[in-house]
Order: sequence, then structure tokens, then C-alpha cells
Amino acid sequence: MRLLLVRHGLTLSNTQARYTGQSDVPLTEVGERQAKAVAKRLAAESLDVIVSSDLQRASNTANAIARYHNLPVWLDADLRETNLGEWEGLTYREVSVRYLELVQHRREDPDFPAPGGESSSQLRDRVLRARTRWQSQYPNSTVVWVTHAGVIEVSLCLFLGIDLKHRRQFRHSNASITEFDLSRDYGVLVSLNDTAHLHMLGDMPGGE
Repeated sequence: MRLLLVRHGLTLSNTQARYTGQSDVPLTEVGERQAKAVAKRLAAESLDVIVSSDLQRASNTANAIARYHNLPVWLDADLRETNLGEWEGLTYREVSVRYLELVQHRREDPDFPAPGGESSSQLRDRVLRARTRWQSQYPNSTVVWVTHAGVIEVSLCLFLGIDLKHRRQFRHSNASITEFDLSRDYGVLVSLNDTAHLHMLGDMPGGE
């Protein structure tokens, strides 16, 4: 399976450096333009399946891509962002002040969740379920996942055999494309955080 991981376009939470998690926030006007830009970038690709997180910032980005292809958008809740529990809606600074020890613990221990949320290991299990589900149905196809920063981070670690502690060492800009060849027993990273289609829009912040 050829897998294209597309991150959703920009949201207000991204611009405010806020933890979004599974809160269902919309794209900003810039995010909508980014969605159109990544859609145009993929217009010439031969896509077989478009799958999206069921959160609107991802599904709206996926719908922009689907307009160039005679394909439905399949929604998969396993592609949702990490559930961040009590941290959702707070800024990174607010969380670092109120929960400093918990933040450090979460970064070091993949099994440690945000309060009321889920851990990196639990997110990895969701990503693995999604990979198994879609690869079993479309083993020789080009599949697009439109998803979130956390899912892309964990996918990189899972497919490359990297410890989840290193998940935040990968950049994943809004409306970026990361490509994997999953046709072997191991994943081959073809491209990472491709944003050539966004250069005229400027660089935008990211986050969970």
C-alpha cells in the first residue's frame, strides 16, 4: 500500500498555540485555502481511497481533495487526534505551568496519558488498527489518510520502528503531505512534511 498522510489545514487553535485534541474545531479562512492548495497538489495523483478522521478540520480538508477525484471520503474515528482530556482548549503555556511534571512524564512515558485523555500507546493502537483495516482491503492501492499531527507523529514511529518517545522530533505542518511505502514487512518513508504547495501561503504553526 502506498499511504499519503495529509494533515488538516490551519485552525484557530493552531494559531493560538492551543491543545485541540478531539475538540471539533473548524478550519480558518487560511486553513480552507491550505486545503484547496493540497487538493490541487494531489489532483494529478491516481488515488484509490480517501480516508479521513471524522473531526471536521480533517474531513473538510479531505472533501477538498475528493473534489478532484471521483471518490467518496470514508470517515474513520481511529484517525482522530489524541484525546487530551483536561488539556483541550488550554494553551501550551498554560499546560506547561499548571501540569509541568505531567507534561514531562507524558513525553518520557508513552503509556502515560494527559489527565482524562489517552496515551501515545493508545493512539498507536488506533493507528495500527487503521493501517490493518485499510491495508487489508487495499493492499496494492494508493490510500490517503487526512488526519492530525499526533496521528502522523505516531505513524512515523510505528512504521519506522522508532520509540514513541521520539514522536515530537518530526515536523508536520498544516496541509503537509508525508508518504510511505507499506508494501514490505517494514515501512519505507518516501517523503516527509512536503509543503511545496503552500509556499505562497506562508509558514503556519502546528500542534496537537
